[in-house]
Amino acid sequence: MTLITVPRLWPLVAGVTLMLLGCATQNPPAAGGMQPLGLIEVSFEQIGSADMTSRVRPLALPEQTGGLDIKALSVSVFDVGPRNAGGVRYITATYAVRNAAQDGTASATARSNLTLIAVGLPSNVDGTAVSTLTTFGGSAASAGVARSFQPTHAMQYSPLAAKALPSGGGEDLQVFTESEVQASQFSRAGVPVSSYAQLGVQTVFPYGYVVDTPAGGRTLAANPVAGQYDGRVALSVKLPLQPDDAQQTPPQGNRRDPWAFRLTFLVVEDPNTRITQSLDEQALGSAPLLARAAGANATLLNTLPGTGYVSAPPLPSRLVCQVRTADLAGSPTAAYLVNVCP
Repeated sequence: MTLITVPRLWPLVAGVTLMLLGCATQNPPAAGGMQPLGLIEVSFEQIGSADMTSRVRPLALPEQTGGLDIKALSVSVFDVGPRNAGGVRYITATYAVRNAAQDGTASATARSNLTLIAVGLPSNVDGTAVSTLTTFGGSAASAGVARSFQPTHAMQYSPLAAKALPSGGGEDLQVFTESEVQASQFSRAGVPVSSYAQLGVQTVFPYGYVVDTPAGGRTLAANPVAGQYDGRVALSVKLPLQPDDAQQTPPQGNRRDPWAFRLTFLVVEDPNTRITQSLDEQALGSAPLLARAAGANATLLNTLPGTGYVSAPPLPSRLVCQVRTADLAGSPTAAYLVNVCP
């Protein structure tokens, strides 16, 4: 795969028990039926430099099927807050998606709700979806850094609000309950798989990113011609800036920040059309959610702890109170985006 250098956007800123249903479920999505299309690895390189790049490659595993035709469009990175006082970095890459296999063979059927679900492989870093993680000097990042990654919608810095806000059109984060990402929820030719090993992974994390279309909706047409990329998906993460620390090597925090990393995903077709309200958009009210749901023809809203959204027609909601980002489900050492289940 040829490395794709993409345009950059540079706003500069100063400054325990396996949960099967989540906290509460209203209008639960259809059980099972997620169709795996293949495993991919997404890389981010030279982060914070003028030459920042992103690329996607298929993972050549026996379980790999056709994959998905994806190409990078843009990358962005910006920091919010001071390095030594809780500052964070947002990193986003946007990709064009064609309804075709990785080799370019067009799909004869339309596909809806294509989703890149984060997965863990045995060789990944610290039990996460991060497969490699290095600093500017090329050494492995400090222990625990991979576990600090948090998935988000695509974000942009607002000078007026002096904070990061969701980037319109890039609200692609999707969360699931643990029961929805059990191995039995994935099927091939109508037959549920019996283990994660059949998918080529060690675990499936209950978060990912869903493909939308600029024209509205989530369906990619069948038999696209060459160069016809109808879908868009934004992958975004938030991670803490490494503090300056004389006791570490090197002591400068900016030399210990991630310079390059790779993430692993299982591409699936999800039979359910839903959207997720991220932690970052909870203060924005209901209007953006209703507009986004209408555009996607969504029938369900996933909310996270802290939401002020009140479930009601035309957009019923459910609260997902636990979203695992590291280790196996039920592990006492698991890390989470949120974990406040009763």
